[in-house]
Amino acid sequence: MKHPNQTNLIKHFLKKVPALSYVVFCLCSLATPVRAQDTMKDANSVVTDARTEILCKSMTQSVEKESRTITILNRKGLEDAAFYCGCDMFRSLQKFSGEIINASGQTVRKIKKSDLQKSEYSSSLTTDDYFYYYECNYPSFPFTVKYEWEMKCNNGLIGYSTFIPQTSFSQAVEKATYRIELPAGQGCRYRELNTQEPETTNKGIEGQITESKGAEGQGIKVKESTGAEGQQIIEVTALKLPPILKEPFGPSFAELFPRVYFAPSAFKYDKSEGDLSTWQKYGEWQYKLLDGRDLLTEPFRAKLHELTANCSTDREKVKAVYDYLAKTTRYVSIQLGIGGLQPIAATDVCRTGFGDCKGLSNYTRAMLKELGIPSTYTVISTTNERLLPDFSSANQMNHVILQVPLPQDTLWLECTNPQLPFGYVHQGIAGHDALLIEPAGGRIHRLPTYPDSLNTQRIVADITLSPTAEAKISVNEISRLFQYESEAGIVYLPPNKQKDRIRRDINLSQADILNLQIKECKETAPSITFNYSVSSNQYGNKTGNRLFIPANIFRKGFSVPSVTKRTYPIHINYGYSDTDSIRIHLPDGYAIEGLPKPIDVTGKFGSFHSTVEVKEKEICIVHHLFMPKGIYAPDEYLAFIAFRKLVAGQYGGKIILKKE
Repeated sequence: MKHPNQTNLIKHFLKKVPALSYVVFCLCSLATPVRAQDTMKDANSVVTDARTEILCKSMTQSVEKESRTITILNRKGLEDAAFYCGCDMFRSLQKFSGEIINASGQTVRKIKKSDLQKSEYSSSLTTDDYFYYYECNYPSFPFTVKYEWEMKCNNGLIGYSTFIPQTSFSQAVEKATYRIELPAGQGCRYRELNTQEPETTNKGIEGQITESKGAEGQGIKVKESTGAEGQQIIEVTALKLPPILKEPFGPSFAELFPRVYFAPSAFKYDKSEGDLSTWQKYGEWQYKLLDGRDLLTEPFRAKLHELTANCSTDREKVKAVYDYLAKTTRYVSIQLGIGGLQPIAATDVCRTGFGDCKGLSNYTRAMLKELGIPSTYTVISTTNERLLPDFSSANQMNHVILQVPLPQDTLWLECTNPQLPFGYVHQGIAGHDALLIEPAGGRIHRLPTYPDSLNTQRIVADITLSPTAEAKISVNEISRLFQYESEAGIVYLPPNKQKDRIRRDINLSQADILNLQIKECKETAPSITFNYSVSSNQYGNKTGNRLFIPANIFRKGFSVPSVTKRTYPIHINYGYSDTDSIRIHLPDGYAIEGLPKPIDVTGKFGSFHSTVEVKEKEICIVHHLFMPKGIYAPDEYLAFIAFRKLVAGQYGGKIILKKE
């Protein structure tokens, strides 16, 4: 399995900005982090004091006052010194100040609002969203940076800022507080996650306190009370939180870091009123946002019927619409209007040829409706697999797809990227909880996923060696389902970049990629095939009268993490199967002196089978690895490392040839 390294700029900003989290950032896991007792040990930065105070004046207006003081201990913690603040048509930055303090306690730089950079997420987006940011690059460690700012919220509140005391791995917290005050009768619900075994289950009862267990004076405490005029007041305090350390094959930071989510029940948002007390009620509000947005012009309605005139089944009609969508539209993020929660009208998408996930899904829904095929607008998250079933909030989803329930099958259409194969459920949504937006309201439904054993990659290679360790190699490589998805982006690269992409995964210091041919099969179970040849002037090493040649050059990325003390469970997030069949033609004048030993191992972490056969002047090697998705206890880490070492040893094995 080859894993591409991808960076998502927007997700990076969202991870760093608690102020944005109430809109689109929620990775909901019920994992419980295990912490050390020393808040400074292993820390790259320390939040010495952070305060958030939110005063809700009404259901549509609030003021947020925030301050954050962070000591940066070393260069690894420098990213934590940056300031990010997200704004949109509902939220604006009113005040800002900052200062950098050196190790001697002297203020060495004042930071004004005019020093902040202001940018949209991308010049290609149609959006009201923008952010302010400041990159702090003070060169001497340790130093302290302090920010104070004030946000004003108008036009509606569909959520409140999340309490997130820690924003990155290896960040400790001395003290962080959060206080929200709401007028009498304006209810706020909250949910704690990863706050270390709360003593009681929070039901929002007045005066109830939940407190995480830990060392004395350490942990997170939530308190709810009533003010003199009937205001609801919720206060959260975090004290002496040690850093959360990143571990190989460990849970993501989002699955570990403690936080408290806040959400209203009844809300007003851009002159629209709704109820968030349950998923069903939230779905009712979302469904109303679709009203009147699925209309199409009469000429286009006639065109649709002409387009599908030769289709004999509803599935064929859906595919014709999906293919038409791919040819005539493109994705552009539209965050205008009701907080980016309402799709633009289908007629506008038809006229302009662009839309975001909401607009394109609604447009497809409108086209299918005209053809008499019902479909369901579906809200989902591409980042967290699970929705909290008993805590509904708008920030748990960030994407929209379309469900098409046919008599023999249910299709899930990724309208944002119709270049994906028709009927294929991609990694970003497979197995995830989704909210079906139906006339009766919202309903949670879990999408299907594929068995791990079907996410396959098969490589067949024929290698001809010369006496001077040169090699000519022909390769056939087929990747299916999730492994197809990891490789499919190559078709959009220019030819030279395609060769670079292939070369990157071959474990040879010198390799020229020749005659590359790519065939993409975009069916329900998609695949992509690479046929190419490799020319190398150095296939292994020649020492004296011996050649030391690699057994398998195609698994360069298979890693073995270091052996360290394990705190968190082992997470294998992706199940797959790899099979490599390699035939090596020996050079004239050389005989085999040493071969890797074949193995056959099956265990809880997967299985690995290898065979090595010699046929006259050929060596035939077969490697088969199956690694299922799974979560394993920390005390199994040594066994996990041993399994990966065994596999890596086979992939990195050497064949020794001796000159006759």
